[in-house]
Amino acid sequence: MAAFEDINADRTKFNVELRDEAEFQRRTDVFEQWLLSNGAEFPQLEIKCYDDEVRGVHAKENIPGDTICIKIPLKCLITVEMGKDTEVGRKIMDARLDLDAPKHVFLMLFMLTDMKQENSFFKPYYDILPQEMRNMPIFWDEHELRWLEGSYMLTQIADRKEAIVEDYHAICEIAPEFADIATAERFMWARMCVCSRNFGLIVNGVRTSAMVPHADMLNHYRPRETKWTFDNLLQAFTITTLTEITGGAQIYDSYGQKCNHRFLLNYGFAIENNVEADGFCPNEVSILFKLNDADPLYERKHTLFLRDGCSGGRRLRLCVARNENMSWALSLLRIIVANEEEFEALLVNQPFAYRTIKNVSRPISIENERKAMELFLNMLTAIERAFPRTLEEDAEALRHGNLAPFSNERHALIQVKGEKVVLRFFQDFTSTCIRALSGEMEQLCEHLYDQKDAIIADHVYNTLRPLVLGGAAERPGPRVATVENGASHGPMIV
Repeated sequence: MAAFEDINADRTKFNVELRDEAEFQRRTDVFEQWLLSNGAEFPQLEIKCYDDEVRGVHAKENIPGDTICIKIPLKCLITVEMGKDTEVGRKIMDARLDLDAPKHVFLMLFMLTDMKQENSFFKPYYDILPQEMRNMPIFWDEHELRWLEGSYMLTQIADRKEAIVEDYHAICEIAPEFADIATAERFMWARMCVCSRNFGLIVNGVRTSAMVPHADMLNHYRPRETKWTFDNLLQAFTITTLTEITGGAQIYDSYGQKCNHRFLLNYGFAIENNVEADGFCPNEVSILFKLNDADPLYERKHTLFLRDGCSGGRRLRLCVARNENMSWALSLLRIIVANEEEFEALLVNQPFAYRTIKNVSRPISIENERKAMELFLNMLTAIERAFPRTLEEDAEALRHGNLAPFSNERHALIQVKGEKVVLRFFQDFTSTCIRALSGEMEQLCEHLYDQKDAIIADHVYNTLRPLVLGGAAERPGPRVATVENGASHGPMIV
């Protein structure tokens, strides 16, 4: 299989020989006829199949911008309210069950109950839904899960499975008949089907979620090329083109700006070039910041942690951006490494005593900041070493193009590579800070903005330089890299 160029990989992966399966085509014809006979309109579109349970929607002809290309009437939608109106749904409402994803559960309830009816109005829709969803990580076997070794996503997958099973058993407790409607495995299938396909809508003034046949077959791509809504005047769900779509081209929806772990966990794929138009990459790495149990100040620091809702530790998702989580991570590190003198200075000797960890937004001292960065670097290195392969090896594996474009292995590889890119950024961040705090400030500042990512350069120049040299920092205007919305424009994609 040909290699994929990073920038185009998320489109070119669909450039494969299309499947022409007779059974798929038969079910598609029945499905489309069902929609058309109930008032749906999509005259310029056709559904195509690329791989097992991988479909997409293509334009049969050129479609101008600002054109409604899909119209699905309300009667063809499955909404949360329909699930609440089932017998089991009413029992859940009466019992006020605390469910992991209540809107999803009510959609699932209707579908699972209605699927038992051989003459269901929605049968043509049910028949075209993916039946196995092997691309979803919660259905991966042990061999496939090993592709994610080192990633916190393994914990997320286990947590998701546990939450779904807990919901299932909770429902069966208050409605024993539900066990005859669906097994735990079928309930899990329905959860991921709904999770990956539902739309959040306002229908006639009511905020709800809905399964929208046909519209849920559009694949993801950003920046978005279409927009969707429920049109109260038309009493239909509509998708409108934002730009001209060329005949034969695939029509995409945007599932939003998300980290790849969310794409993979909820939709069963990862985006190789997950970068926004402004250069921001939302990929994240999950890091646990926790107190040292052997710290003599543990109890006092723990009290401060509790004020921020942290019982001794806080797990944060960090991406390459200036944001609240990055600021919070630095604050946590300063508290974790603080000695008694530094801790007392925080709580007593400041004009305004620190009330929460988030308030520790500036360095405490040169020594404390250096210790914080050294601890952070050690944490990052330990996380990176937990992966069986290096970032460079992952990048090479993707460049070779030996992995099938829709394979679970390729999507897992994209996910772990993205985590390592973020780890490398913060390793550079911490290493640079340590140098700046260890006598190299003047040397670093000479070419800081030429050699370092703008986020790193700004932090060193505006936060650490005044700490080390005293006085306010004066940013060298011509050397400052352009950063929009806190996004890094550094060459971080390997």
